Amino acid sequence: MEKAIISYSTIIKNKIDISKYDGVSDFQDGLAAVSLNGKWGYINKEGKEVVKPIYDDAFDFSEGLAVVCLNGKYGYVNKEGKEVIKPIYYDVLDFSEGLAAVYLNGKWAYINKEGKEVIKPIYGYDYEYDDVYEYQYVYKFYNGLAKVRFNGKCGYINKEGEKVIEPIYNEASDFHEGLAVVCLNDKYGVIDKEGKEVIKPIYDYVNDFQDGLAAASLNGKWGYINKEGKEVVKPIYDEAYDFHEGLARIKLGDKWGYINKEGKEVVKPIYDEAYDFHEGLARIKLGDKWGYINKEGKEVVKPIYDEASDFSEGLAAVSLNGKCGYINKEGKEVIKLIYDDVNNFQDGLSVVKLNGKYGVIDKEGNQIIDCTFDSIYISDGMIIFDTIYMVDIKTMELVYLFKLSLNNKTIEKEFNDKYKRDKYLSEIEKHLKEKETEKNNEVDILKKQINSIENSYVDDALEMANSYYKKYQD
Repeated sequence: MEKAIISYSTIIKNKIDISKYDGVSDFQDGLAAVSLNGKWGYINKEGKEVVKPIYDDAFDFSEGLAVVCLNGKYGYVNKEGKEVIKPIYYDVLDFSEGLAAVYLNGKWAYINKEGKEVIKPIYGYDYEYDDVYEYQYVYKFYNGLAKVRFNGKCGYINKEGEKVIEPIYNEASDFHEGLAVVCLNDKYGVIDKEGKEVIKPIYDYVNDFQDGLAAASLNGKWGYINKEGKEVVKPIYDEAYDFHEGLARIKLGDKWGYINKEGKEVVKPIYDEAYDFHEGLARIKLGDKWGYINKEGKEVVKPIYDEASDFSEGLAAVSLNGKCGYINKEGKEVIKLIYDDVNNFQDGLSVVKLNGKYGVIDKEGNQIIDCTFDSIYISDGMIIFDTIYMVDIKTMELVYLFKLSLNNKTIEKEFNDKYKRDKYLSEIEKHLKEKETEKNNEVDILKKQINSIENSYVDDALEMANSYYKKYQD
């Protein structure tokens, strides 16, 4: 007796054709830049061209507007495709805090989102030279102030264009948390928005403040200072990084550990490599193997993997002996290590590579989209396939195309004509009812089993369907 064999492939019903485009960039705020015959425009998630591909270049949106280039000049479009600011400028910056710097006739000015000059063109720049630090330049606004460079020195202006902090510094950062790092005579300190030196320039380097603390280097060693300049962690470490989820990684000698904001070493420097905490866990390397620790320093996943990534949506990608899969936060391999390459999960899905082709799986390891594509990537809730078509994850409708190989050709044809789960299940029920006229109790069992199938994964349904057909085939 011939065995019944059921297989399936995945069909996406509501995909959007984008094959006419030469390239598609990442989606951001619902739009993606697309290129066609060397020109750029934008499409939305329905595939509609909200900005026709007429520009020489197109960039990401910032505060609702995107920079576009036409004939070597720059302007801005909004998300409805309207050119709100004509491309007349030789250079521009993205909008930040409602203003953008624009360059025209050898001078920099700032405009608002209606294109009105709110800070007159007073800052110049010589484009014949590459080194911007030798000439005047302007930057984006942060915390109400923008950095400007004049005669090689940095200062700050407000949104009225007034110099609130004179350009006396060799280097300066943007303002973060009301403070900016500045360099004077090769030493770094910190100023407030009035220009007051809240931390004297005595350090070899100072990072930006995050959560009230900044890593600072003195005499080749790193520690941490607060906004009053107090050393909350003495400069004793060879390297120190920003805090993430309450802990910062530090290096002492050639080993890595972690400290809290009080300077306590909650994880002693014993690891050969270490990365920031994500979702409560951090990946660490001991010898040539990777594992994970929690914030108490407990190795919740022993260092056994060749490669490891940060946790994302509760799972982390790991690799062993050239094969990749996923573990959960208890260290259980919830998706077996069978893939050539994998990515972090986004919106419950991840792109995986198998035998040189790409597909998509969900967090239970179900193959949502077969590994048959040359390229797939997920961007802002969209899956883009080979720049041929795309689909919105939220509205994606998958159809499972089934094929049955059976010695009963009538049943085989009827089954193969049915491709939706509810249709093929009802087909199974119909055929089995015809055979079960004297076995009513088994029909009741079957109904319960079919009900279970409706709420299970496709592979479970296939297994059950296969067993039914093997049982009742002629």
